[in-house]
Amino acid sequence: MRSKNTDSFFPNSWYRVATSAELLAKKVIPLHYFGKDLVLFHTETGIPCILDAHCPHLGAHLGYGGKVKDKTIRCPYHGWLWDHQGYCAGIPYSEKVPQVKIANYPVMEVNGLILMYHHQRDESPTWKIPQLAEYDSKQWTPLRLVRKWIAHTDLRNYLDNSVDVSHLYQVHSQTFKAAKSDVVEIDGPVLTHKMSQKYNLSSLSSGGLISEDGSVTTTYYGVGYDVSFYRTKGTLELSLLQIFTGTPIDNNRLEIQIFFSVKKALPSPLNQLLALMLRKDTVTTFEQDIPILENKIYPSHPLLLEEDGPIGQCRRWASQFYQ
Repeated sequence: MRSKNTDSFFPNSWYRVATSAELLAKKVIPLHYFGKDLVLFHTETGIPCILDAHCPHLGAHLGYGGKVKDKTIRCPYHGWLWDHQGYCAGIPYSEKVPQVKIANYPVMEVNGLILMYHHQRDESPTWKIPQLAEYDSKQWTPLRLVRKWIAHTDLRNYLDNSVDVSHLYQVHSQTFKAAKSDVVEIDGPVLTHKMSQKYNLSSLSSGGLISEDGSVTTTYYGVGYDVSFYRTKGTLELSLLQIFTGTPIDNNRLEIQIFFSVKKALPSPLNQLLALMLRKDTVTTFEQDIPILENKIYPSHPLLLEEDGPIGQCRRWASQFYQ
């Protein structure tokens, strides 16, 4: 058996650290992930950048009072300028520019999110998160945050829970009557899991307009970001898109944010009501998982049954990010 804290270091992967809207509004954002202080800023030319937070001059935190100036961030203490690669770009009271560098990290902006690539040996990413066609589609509601949680758990337990099929109708019976794993497809850093599900739609399914039978396809891009499409069958097909993100704060805390969008299958007022109902159900469902995640251990050799889903297969796939 393994203890609750199983991540000896943080897996090599892309992680959500902010939304595009947050960065656009604030320009400079102090962050704390992976056990260290960071600063996120948006240059005036539109490039999102992440550096280690502290100015090497006298240690000021660039995220508290730092200002964007052209392609640099200005230290709030003495005005030293640092470019997006972490190099000193100027000192307001001296012509000397020391050859010193603050650590910088790969960043990408996609689907309304700011993502940072973390690698244990600071290697550059060889893959990226793709743009979703639904993100800009007028047939889908705008992608919105469901809620943010900080859970005392780690990515290995979080990922186990995500692919655990049998817990869906054991823990979340208000949403799922049954679930079955159908297919797992693996392509390098990407894992796709397809399931058949029977939803507990109660009065919504009366008359056969909306069937309780449905499916979900979840695609994992590394261990910190995955996209799920939920669909029902019947005369009226309902479709829900969710993006799940888990970013380590430190070895014991994981920041989880879920984003969602609903396909516009109904007239506008009804579609808004449906979105509110699905958002509420998402909150209820995930908050049922939190006390389990925060108090469980990570068994290195679990007693798995076929009905539990592809937990073992997912673990073997995820091991590449810990190498």
